[in-house]
Amino acid sequence: MKIHITHIVGNRPHYMKLAPVYQAFANSTKAQIKQSIINTGQHYTESLSSEFVIELGLPHPDYSLSIKADTQPSFVGRALVAIDESLQSLDPDLVIVYGDTNSTLAGTLAAAKSNRPVAHVEAGLREHDMSIPEEVNKRAIDAISDLLFAPSRSAYLQLAHEQVPGVSYFVGDVTYDLIKQLQSKIDVAFTQVQSQYHLPANYILATCHRAVNTDVKDNLENILKALAAIDQRVIFPLHPRTAKAIATHGLGAYLEHDHITVLGPLPYLTTQALLSNASYCITDSGGLIKEAYFHSIPAIIIDTQTEWTETIDSGLHQVVGPQTRAILDAMTLRPERRLDESVYGSGNACEEIVDAVITYLSPSVES
Repeated sequence: MKIHITHIVGNRPHYMKLAPVYQAFANSTKAQIKQSIINTGQHYTESLSSEFVIELGLPHPDYSLSIKADTQPSFVGRALVAIDESLQSLDPDLVIVYGDTNSTLAGTLAAAKSNRPVAHVEAGLREHDMSIPEEVNKRAIDAISDLLFAPSRSAYLQLAHEQVPGVSYFVGDVTYDLIKQLQSKIDVAFTQVQSQYHLPANYILATCHRAVNTDVKDNLENILKALAAIDQRVIFPLHPRTAKAIATHGLGAYLEHDHITVLGPLPYLTTQALLSNASYCITDSGGLIKEAYFHSIPAIIIDTQTEWTETIDSGLHQVVGPQTRAILDAMTLRPERRLDESVYGSGNACEEIVDAVITYLSPSVES
């Protein structure tokens, strides 16, 4: 049986989800599988370097669209047209989209409009706040996807509650697959970064990039005040959006402390190495929240909610919002509970995705 799969990505987190899925399809002996990749270039200020793609063992995209737009609707519209043209040329049997970005929405719409089945990796997650752009995307993507791969049991149950028309599966989280596959490389990377940054036994890894924190001066200042007041070493990889906001709001003085090390965006293995050995992670990144959980690292979430609710239920993570005192108080707690594999799968999500896709396509593709 011959199958052609096209993956649509647009930013660095997409590539982290794509990597183990792509490899699982490449390793499958159940079908003759061709794969292609479309990269929208949604986060063009953080362009994916050759080094980053090679680090994850991926080929370069078949189409790199480099779409730019000043507004989210404009981006979705332009991406939809460009993706449609790419799909017409590639002519895949099925399209796989990842996460909840505008690229994901545009890819889903382009595939559906050309009557191509769509599989959504990371389906069913909800924050139940329609003011969040990603929440709008999540609901629209899941409503029109044919195969929905939920990373958690709660996400799977949410899809059942909404009675989505596609076929839903609880497969687990694909980035957990990736971390398990790369653990030995992560360990090696830590010995390098430990020496490079002269890391003490206890340090904090902090990130901040969500618009609700970067675009609101008070929120950003509260977070930076907390980082300035921490009595441990703080490693702070700075997102381009955050760097721009700090400059715009005149908040750079908060980072002028000896215990704060400001870095640029980091390679995947470096990020995981720093995360897996941190005493705490302070973040508003959904990806980092769940990755901290996979490494059994306590996370202090500087947002008012998270779709990764199981990490909160475990007692390992805390939602505190962008509040200085709440962030500092959270660091006085020492969570005891650790990773429960039953909620995010056991590290074989990608194999289950491959099996589901082959089963779904088997009646309609060439044998």
